[in-house]
Amino acid sequence: MADYNFVVLTGRATKEPALRHKASGQLKVELSLEVERPFRRVTGEAVSDLFLVDVWGDLAYRFADRIHAGTTVLLIGTLNKESFVTRHGHKEHLTVIKAKYIRILENGVASLPSLDWESIKLDSWSDEVIADYLEAVENNI
Repeated sequence: MADYNFVVLTGRATKEPALRHKASGQLKVELSLEVERPFRRVTGEAVSDLFLVDVWGDLAYRFADRIHAGTTVLLIGTLNKESFVTRHGHKEHLTVIKAKYIRILENGVASLPSLDWESIKLDSWSDEVIADYLEAVENNI
């Protein structure tokens, strides 16, 4: 049995997506997604993470002209580690999310405010918190 590699994120595109037509003829859309964490620094400053996302093929064609800077999306995909060689010959590694499903959230994330934010901040989640989180995702799909 294979292991699972499954990522679910909601967040905002940070800039206009980059469209790339590959030599194979496939369209690839590259975007960055800012995902806010459910807490703030002591100073009150918001904390967020930035993820690089690749969207391929039919999914890229459907969303290439619909996602813009500031668009809020729900994204389901896989986490992929890629290696490449820089212009200077150094090997680098990059973690990219490959989108398998995208939904534009016109009104932001509808059901997340009902989650217990204090529980989400913990390093370990109870079965109830996981169930609530999965329900929130399901309500947005």
